[in-house]
Amino acid sequence: MADRRLHLNLVDSSAHLLGLDPEAVVVSEDGCVLVAGRAEHPVIANAAFRRDDECDPERLLALARELFGARDRGFSVWVREGEPQDTDLAAAVAAAGLQMVYAMPEMTLARRAEERPLPPGVELLRVTTPEQAEHYWQVAGPAYESLGFPPEIFAANTDHAGLLLENVAAFVAYLEDEPVSIAMTIVSNGVAGIYWVGSLEPARGMGLGWAVTAAATNAGFDLGAEVASLQASPMGRPVYERMGYATIHDYQLWMSAPPGA
Repeated sequence: MADRRLHLNLVDSSAHLLGLDPEAVVVSEDGCVLVAGRAEHPVIANAAFRRDDECDPERLLALARELFGARDRGFSVWVREGEPQDTDLAAAVAAAGLQMVYAMPEMTLARRAEERPLPPGVELLRVTTPEQAEHYWQVAGPAYESLGFPPEIFAANTDHAGLLLENVAAFVAYLEDEPVSIAMTIVSNGVAGIYWVGSLEPARGMGLGWAVTAAATNAGFDLGAEVASLQASPMGRPVYERMGYATIHDYQLWMSAPPGA
């Protein structure tokens, strides 16, 4: 069974990050957590999580239908594949007619990451100002568009103070003074969760994904984490594996289409 703290970090960090949209609505009830962002994307910006085992799957689905149905949009439910604590949730979403649309490995690293020299012309900075936080999301939009993420998701993240908290360390790599690569860590429950790692297409292949991920990972350990954790995209997984991250299970995203679709 996977360390429960990893899942708690994911849920709490996801609520925090989606909540950087001032218009987002966050619902936390009976161990169930739901976030409705400004964007209508049913897989990314509108999500339902089972934070605690006390969250009954049928209750989670009822809350989701109420919250997202009122907004005439679909939503996704995060399920830990093969983990005993989510067996009933997996059965419930399947029985309710949701479709599994995306899976990603949950990967962990229990030591500091190797930090390699930066390429010429690259400067790696920790985000310490609202302007740098804006640069972060400017990179995220086009970096993730190639994975099918609509860029408007990141444009809604205007609460830049959320990247400046004591338990958050976000990094931007600049190539010739232009922001091109990003990664962050959010530390909670002894876990350094690594989130929104990405590089602009012209800057790929330069080792910047490794550089920003290593910086975020080690910053998490500096902030007191005992283990680092991330959910890998197909593009990022080979890099993380070379860094020493290992898969412990997969997360599945089960989607409910908008009402009437």
